[in-house]
Amino acid sequence: MPHFNANFISYTLHRSISINVIIPGLTSTEADRAINKNPCHKPKAPYPVLYLLHGYCNDYSSWERYTSLERYAEEQQIAVVTFSAENNFYVDTSKFLQSNFNTYPNYESLLVDEIIDFVEGMFPVSNLAKDRYIAGLSMGGYGAMLNGFKNYKKFKAVGAFSPACTIDRPNFKNYNDAPKDDYDILNLILKDKNNMPDFYIAYGGKDFLKEEIEAFINSLDKNNIKYHMEFMEGYGHEWAFWDIQVNNFMKWLPRSDFYKESAGRNI
Repeated sequence: MPHFNANFISYTLHRSISINVIIPGLTSTEADRAINKNPCHKPKAPYPVLYLLHGYCNDYSSWERYTSLERYAEEQQIAVVTFSAENNFYVDTSKFLQSNFNTYPNYESLLVDEIIDFVEGMFPVSNLAKDRYIAGLSMGGYGAMLNGFKNYKKFKAVGAFSPACTIDRPNFKNYNDAPKDDYDILNLILKDKNNMPDFYIAYGGKDFLKEEIEAFINSLDKNNIKYHMEFMEGYGHEWAFWDIQVNNFMKWLPRSDFYKESAGRNI
């Protein structure tokens, strides 16, 4: 399937960045002229797109290196975008560190304002919120919830695998001066819970974040917030679990796009 590594100058970070973009394409069978008389690389319609966030100490390549993401994306006919946010929890760090926009990386703005703009301008993906999803693991699970629920009109679904459910406050020197409600996931959901994206959360029985995640889920229940949960007893905070979950999440997604009926195809 087509796989792109795109490098461009970011107007948010004021430096060059790299992202990976996976676009579903022809399978070997579809490209065989003996079987398919008219193979064509032009998509029949724009693809739905998943923005997939990495975890702490990882980068934009980690998902593809440790899982079968590319195969899952091809099978489900969903474009996937990954990018790096270092260890900054996908927030605008200048709000925490009381610095100017040029000095500290603003990863909320990078994702929501710029990367979506770049991807939709350069690749054959849908620009409709109903075809746009966000998910992540661990730190990226927090980032997916933060950006998905804060910008709920831009995403149809949010996925959080083994998520950090509260921000790692010690990493930010001036956290007490930051707008807390804007970084508390439950508060973000409660602002308009009836219009929030569909929510998928998953964790393992051996995960070191288990108690934190279960406390968060209890809060969702107390506030009558709808979600889909997957729990796997024998798994910890590990790639074997996230490989399963990203595939399950793609299959679970509420879809209305052109490729919905052919999702799950053999490759």
